[in-house]
Amino acid sequence: MGDIMFGIDLNRPIEYLHSSLRFFDRGERHVTRFCKDDVLLLVFEGVLCFTEDGKDYEIAAGQYHIQRHDTKQSAKKASDAPQYLYVHFRGEWSDGEQTLPPDGTFEYAALKVLMDELNSLAHSDAPHIIQTSKFYEILSQIYKNNPRDSAVYDIADYIVKNCEQDISLSRLSAQFHFSKNHIINLFKKAFSVTPVQYINNARFKKAEFLMEATSEPLEHIAFSCGFQNYSHFYRQFIKRHGISPNDWRKAKRMGT
Repeated sequence: MGDIMFGIDLNRPIEYLHSSLRFFDRGERHVTRFCKDDVLLLVFEGVLCFTEDGKDYEIAAGQYHIQRHDTKQSAKKASDAPQYLYVHFRGEWSDGEQTLPPDGTFEYAALKVLMDELNSLAHSDAPHIIQTSKFYEILSQIYKNNPRDSAVYDIADYIVKNCEQDISLSRLSAQFHFSKNHIINLFKKAFSVTPVQYINNARFKKAEFLMEATSEPLEHIAFSCGFQNYSHFYRQFIKRHGISPNDWRKAKRMGT
């Protein structure tokens, strides 16, 4: 997916509304409207032309675009006989760690079956949850198929897989042959945190999983996740959650 940017937050609820294939006649223009929904456009033939809040767009075959909710859309010129799938939905926009950018590409051959299936479901009596599931499959494929900045994500994956070890900025620099400042800039641009903060978050996420999924002693979990001092883990955990590790685990066990 390129560098992390403002887009649909994939860690927040996404509500599917409705969808359909759309085939423009030659010379047809995009409708003028004020749309309250987010709209995913997957163009697989021709070029779709429109204006969104005053900005001109030309979405060609193999490209997608997400029209943002509460925007005015119109057309200054006719489109080039586009064929596309549109999906109305409601999502949350953010510049978080895992977002789907508003513009990108997709492989029509890989998505054609899913797109056709969603269109068929949308025009049938299929339960809404089945239609939603198909929409989620499409979103997942688009997200996976858009290349990301491999360097920063390779480093991030390394951190997650080795967070229990003594990972330092110097070690990352030697491991990936980047200067310390370059790695810091990569992480700030992609995740809005420093590498040290990312390492700490990775350790806490692993610890929280083990606390919820196992009955291992808290001290053992802390050490197994790379925290050298349980007192430090305890203080930072309270700062992170507002309650002690033991109380957090009890709340999770109680389903609260």
